[in-house]
Amino acid sequence: MSVQNITHVPVYPAGFAGYITLATQKMTSHDQLQAWLNSDAPELVAAIAADIQRHVCELRSSGDSFYGYAALPGDYCTQPNPASLVVAFNRESDLAAEHSNEPYYRYSVDEWQNYVRDGFENTNSALESQLSEFKKLHTRAEDSYQLDKHEIAFIAKTNRAVLKALMELKTNRTFADGTYLIIWFSDSEDEIMNESARALNTAQIYEQYASEFHAGG
Repeated sequence: MSVQNITHVPVYPAGFAGYITLATQKMTSHDQLQAWLNSDAPELVAAIAADIQRHVCELRSSGDSFYGYAALPGDYCTQPNPASLVVAFNRESDLAAEHSNEPYYRYSVDEWQNYVRDGFENTNSALESQLSEFKKLHTRAEDSYQLDKHEIAFIAKTNRAVLKALMELKTNRTFADGTYLIIWFSDSEDEIMNESARALNTAQIYEQYASEFHAGG
């Protein structure tokens, strides 16, 4: 037989096929996670919008008026299972007279008087579902004590949903014109704060906010 006609069959080490299968599964799992992280969350957006709209209507029906309203999503950086929404609002009467024109006291949600933690059951259920789905698709490395890129992307996905809900509520005039709106994280410089302040407010309000909280504003 001619040497040229011999068919050379590659020889792989024992278990090589298993390595290929495992690698393929990991790639598929990674692709699924990335696709999910990049997708919208319409059920979450709808729940947030409905819960906040109901809360604002309750405030109005009781004769309560406010100049500022903030959404505070669960903080994944400090809470092991953040699946709750808190909102805050502030009235002109809540501002001390000597601070009423100071951007820090007007726009810093940390200084506000009114925090609401109850009445957002639909939102919290949707947040829990999002977190549960994320945990099915993602496992943190056992020796890691910092957020990995997928956890950061999960936070961004949640924040996008909150921002979209607030934008819908602004568009349908749930909030009065000129209401200061923001997504807020206490003691944080998370970019979603500046992004939401810019997207949800008039240029004048945003400029006042940015003068105090966003040096690059």
